Amino acid sequence: MKSSTNKQPQPQPPSRSSFKNTSLLQNALLASFALAILLLTYSHRALSSPANTTDILTTNTNAQRHQLQAVVPLPPTIERRQAAKGGLPPIPDFVLRKQRNEEQDENYMLLAAGNAERESNNNHIDANVAEGGVAAAANDIPTFHLPSEAVPAESVLPEVILEPTYGTHRPDQDAVFAFAEGYDLGVYVTFVESLKATGFTGDIVFAVSHIRGLKDGVADYLNYYSQQGEEEEEENSANGSSSLSSSSSSPRVISYALEWECYKKSGARISPTNNEGRGSTVNHGFSDCKIHGLYSDGKDNTHTGAEDPRPTRPVATARYELYWIWSRRYREHSSILIVDARDAYFQSNPFAFVPPPSTKSGQQQPPKIVSYEQAILDDGSGSSISNSNSNHKECRLDLFEENYEAVNIAKSHYNSRWISTAYGKEALKLIRSKPVICSGSSMGSQKAMELYSRAMVAQFDKTKCKQVGCDQGFHNYLYYEGGLKPFLAAHQCTINVHRQGDGAVNNLAAMRNSSLRLQGVLVTSKANTKTNKIAADDGIVVMNNDKSTLSPVIHQFDRDDELKRVIRGRTSGLVNRWRSSRKGLHR
Repeated sequence: MKSSTNKQPQPQPPSRSSFKNTSLLQNALLASFALAILLLTYSHRALSSPANTTDILTTNTNAQRHQLQAVVPLPPTIERRQAAKGGLPPIPDFVLRKQRNEEQDENYMLLAAGNAERESNNNHIDANVAEGGVAAAANDIPTFHLPSEAVPAESVLPEVILEPTYGTHRPDQDAVFAFAEGYDLGVYVTFVESLKATGFTGDIVFAVSHIRGLKDGVADYLNYYSQQGEEEEEENSANGSSSLSSSSSSPRVISYALEWECYKKSGARISPTNNEGRGSTVNHGFSDCKIHGLYSDGKDNTHTGAEDPRPTRPVATARYELYWIWSRRYREHSSILIVDARDAYFQSNPFAFVPPPSTKSGQQQPPKIVSYEQAILDDGSGSSISNSNSNHKECRLDLFEENYEAVNIAKSHYNSRWISTAYGKEALKLIRSKPVICSGSSMGSQKAMELYSRAMVAQFDKTKCKQVGCDQGFHNYLYYEGGLKPFLAAHQCTINVHRQGDGAVNNLAAMRNSSLRLQGVLVTSKANTKTNKIAADDGIVVMNNDKSTLSPVIHQFDRDDELKRVIRGRTSGLVNRWRSSRKGLHR
């Protein structure tokens, strides 16, 4: 019998399809390995060669064995093209947009931070106003430091050392102050000759350009009037006269030829010898300036001039420091008028003006109906007494409004901006409905004008407002909310605010809705009365609101076309007569 055994399966030869699958798997492994090597190489190259760089090779010398590579950012305009040349894919547009957006966001955040800081400062001021910290309460008397106290006192107290270039002050006289830097001869001639024609014989004090910057004929004119009255004073002295009066038959001009250190709003220094116009007031005053040498340096008794301790500011702001210095040159019985030089014309003596009963806007009781000089020198019985014997003198400050029917603070974009910039939005809300009081014309007794100009300087020290025109913001805020009234009251001084067209100064700028002739302000008068006997030959005059009184001071005359033509014509005649009178002296 045959034994049986189990047959083992014999291995089958691989089929063609098996060979094919094995080959594919091997190829896939090889491809993966090759791809891994490629990726490693790609990554190494990407790390060692930044996309946004260019290579700068050093010069090929024996001393330099290696190449130095400087990483330099490419300009944005070639950023994507240069990156593609390196063998890498170009930077996608969405990445570039994101980068630009991030840069814009960063710039925006910086700008917003700056605005937030300024707003925080304004809010801080606003909070003080709301809590009564800035505005003077009924029983709160503000303190305004002397302008000279800004100079550090090391061994001695700083003193005013500024002296005039032409002329000398007469302390017992009335005075008219004007910042008159950079003007043509016609401006000075119109100002001085029209004031002289009213019978005024006091001092006219100008701030003018440095001597090398004075326009043709100005130095000769200022020097001529700086000597008026000196011969009469010498004669009185020779006769042994004991009178304190230094009166003469003509006004005397005292001029300070000043050199300012000025900068454009961009920060660029303005050269004193440039051809840009008026030096410190180049571009209508749009420059920030310093003035050195007003005070001694406080170090010794040699009267060395101190550097200006205040930041640069517009000359329209800096001029109040000059007014404060000048006011201290006069005695308490003197009266002082501050007025702009370029657009002022005199029809009668402002210090002899008799105000009508309705001269106020309701803030004060009307004054006694006497002349301005009588009001200053009144002894209480109604009789005027001499300068040398007066023991009782009224301390008063007179301010002059612009036309309230045409404009108030809220209606004026400029006045609103000056006040809100300096004091904040809440401060503006407190006074937005008030009449605009013009800072270009103020009047008062010597003591009142000294205190007022001191308070004006303090406003810049407090706010650091450098906008051209902020002085008008200071002027209005001081009166309405800034503590000027209690400050003056503490020194036994009063404030009188005159409605436009009622006071000694008639501010005309706001009255431009129609001509002054149509409004009955500009008239032609042929009457030969005492009030208009000094009117020019053409008979054209500007009247106050009562229609019977000449406006002593016409301010802002160039806002009306007819009045501007009239006064420009008078200026030409005055300049020609002056030059003709000087020709014989220079032959």
